[in-house]
Amino acid sequence: MLRRTKLQRVETIDRLRAENLKKYTEVYTKDDERIGVTLRFVHRPIEDVNEELRLYRSYLVLQSIVLGGPAYVPTVYVGTYDPLGNRLNLTADMNTLEDETWNREPDFVARGQGVYEELPE
Repeated sequence: MLRRTKLQRVETIDRLRAENLKKYTEVYTKDDERIGVTLRFVHRPIEDVNEELRLYRSYLVLQSIVLGGPAYVPTVYVGTYDPLGNRLNLTADMNTLEDETWNREPDFVARGQGVYEELPE
């Protein structure tokens, strides 16, 4: 049986579920750049989570022309969601997106270990 050795942050994913985040919601950076639309969540196996190594538990998968296709944004970088405006705001700016490797498929996804959670339409 696997047990968590420390608490994991799950507030963002729980909040997005409670707010009923929809598929194809427009996603904007902290500096108001539109980067794409939401598709789904993908979750890393809990035993492999290590935020100090930037191995996050959950990612929001986006379709992004700006980032060149699918992008995997850790949910800890998700800010506010406005369902009426169909808008999700990230806490990261465009420079952060360019510095990170969020336009690459995470290794656990490439190995088939990701658990997908589809967003409602």
